[in-house]
Amino acid sequence: MTYQKPKELQRFQLVVAILASAALVFGLWSFAWYAMTSWAQKEVTDWVHLQRSLGAVVEYASMETSGFPTGIKLTFAEPRYEGAALGRMIKWNSDFIEVSAKPWTPWRLHVNAPGHQQLNLDNGAQQPLQFEGQAKSLVVDAVLGGVWPETLDLRLEDLQMSGTESIAIAQMRVRFSHSPTTQAGGTGISLRVEGDDLNFPGLLPRTLGDLIHTIDLALRVTGAVVPPSEADKAKSSLVTWRDSGGAIEVEHLKFRSGPLGIAAGGTAALDQNLQPEGAFTAKIEGFFQVMEILRAQGIMREGDAVMATMALSALSKRPKDGGAPFMNVSVTVQDSELSVGPLKIMKMPQFDWGLPTTAEETDTVQEPTPTPRDYKDVKPIF
Repeated sequence: MTYQKPKELQRFQLVVAILASAALVFGLWSFAWYAMTSWAQKEVTDWVHLQRSLGAVVEYASMETSGFPTGIKLTFAEPRYEGAALGRMIKWNSDFIEVSAKPWTPWRLHVNAPGHQQLNLDNGAQQPLQFEGQAKSLVVDAVLGGVWPETLDLRLEDLQMSGTESIAIAQMRVRFSHSPTTQAGGTGISLRVEGDDLNFPGLLPRTLGDLIHTIDLALRVTGAVVPPSEADKAKSSLVTWRDSGGAIEVEHLKFRSGPLGIAAGGTAALDQNLQPEGAFTAKIEGFFQVMEILRAQGIMREGDAVMATMALSALSKRPKDGGAPFMNVSVTVQDSELSVGPLKIMKMPQFDWGLPTTAEETDTVQEPTPTPRDYKDVKPIF
């Protein structure tokens, strides 16, 4: 007679086996979660040390870990960053930052930093610019890379800051991707900027004021773009990038500020003095209003403004529905001079990269200004 276990015993053994398996899986998962959490903490620490080695100040009051078992969340209390960017020292601090990721992809970060924000910008010989306020939403999704992230997606909503000036952003989104292995001719950086009702004091020429009603910019940087390991190598990196044929392809730009509306595309590069130059095709609204403002502010001589207005009037068109007049023209920047069509409009301000000056400058060859495209390719946007 074959022995058969009582059903109660079979059920008990099954439950024990299930519980033991669950405990084993839970233990293994707990070990994996703590391992990934330790890795994420080490990555943060390494990044902080790297930024400090580059001269930046990165501090926080405390770092707390949570999110078990389905996520990893690092909460930093009172974070502070201070570093150089494009010739200015930037100081930023907030009440807290939450950095979260999934244990199986800890290099894909989700950053949340709403609420109180404080920002100081160095203003050269003048008093620093100081701003303080609140952001309804400040979210960043990023995939970590070597020095720069491989991808970054920043979304900002309802930012209101006051201080030296007032900063206000209804909404803005910045998407960035970087490929450090790209060779000449390939895409090293892609950038997309979208925003509505952006108020940045001093960002625009005083002709247009401070408010950007809307902006939609898509561009790509061709050639290898690798962040220099040391600050004093930044200039030589720019020169190398330029001399290897590096350029900025503006796939499209939609911009409106005050009376000026632009839809444009084209190519930009750096001249032998590391100043922007390029050729674009553009559809422009409000050009004559801007010319009048330039004349009234003394930026353009009255005679030049009158001649430019007369010369460009022939290119102006008015929509059949009675909308604002517009014109399709080529726009070039060469030798730091802005030209619209055949007319030289104004001298461009010198762009300060905030880079150290070396005793010996690298011998460079000036790249020719790209040939403007056919303006008829510009699609009607407004």
